[in-house]
Amino acid sequence: MARTIQQIKTELTTAFMADNTLAEKYGFTQGADFDSTFSKVSIENLLLYIVAAAIWTHERLFDTHKTEVEDIIARLKPHTLRWYVDKVKQFRYGQTLIDGTDQYDDTNLTDDQIEAMKIVHFAAASEAEGNATVYIKVATDNNGAKQPLTDDQLNALKAYIAEVKDAGVRVMLINEPADLLNLDITVFYDPLTLDAQGTSLLNRNKPAETAINDYIENLPFNSEFSLTALTNAVMQAHGVKLAQVNRAEHKTDTATGFTNISDRTTPHSGYYRINQLSTTYKPY
Repeated sequence: MARTIQQIKTELTTAFMADNTLAEKYGFTQGADFDSTFSKVSIENLLLYIVAAAIWTHERLFDTHKTEVEDIIARLKPHTLRWYVDKVKQFRYGQTLIDGTDQYDDTNLTDDQIEAMKIVHFAAASEAEGNATVYIKVATDNNGAKQPLTDDQLNALKAYIAEVKDAGVRVMLINEPADLLNLDITVFYDPLTLDAQGTSLLNRNKPAETAINDYIENLPFNSEFSLTALTNAVMQAHGVKLAQVNRAEHKTDTATGFTNISDRTTPHSGYYRINQLSTTYKPY
């Protein structure tokens, strides 16, 4: 990790002041404090700062290079879940692979055209012990909203996976609508900033409900939904003093009934959508 400019400069000034020849030429006591000896606008101070800044830039470039190399190695390494996620996100709808490879031909294609064909915007992989199966949850983006691939898109993705996957590994794609949430929340509000319906007296919006929706919509794909995190998000909203989740239920799109969430859970589809939101407001 790169040192700071000040750390580098301190090492340079320490060595400068410890040099016997320089001490004789300048007339300072060997080992004296640099800042007490030279002005901040002195040529010596400015030159050492420039050298320190150049060394810092050099070290940062090496850090960046190391990170890039490590990332490339991690992505190219086969038989990892991350490799499968990366491969799925590289899938291009409507383009065939170069025969006998897992690569596409980019000839005569612009960057925008390539990106437009990449329809898998969200993916997460997991594995089941003992049966060599990799489960990959996928979703696409529709104007900022996660949604499943169409049947044609899914069939094309399956054909692509069959070409690029490791031999002997079974891949199961999970491509489903959002898991549904029912939430019942009590919000204790500041009467000086919100009314009895939770509406801001100043902006006429509903900060608590906005915070709830933002928390759900901004959950990273396939990450945990947490009652504690949801409560904390609501309590950060303007005018909210306390928040209490009375009931939280979830189900997959095809399930017949809802299941209670006692603490935290991960969506089967990889993402959530609020089905019902009941918010009760009480003055604090």
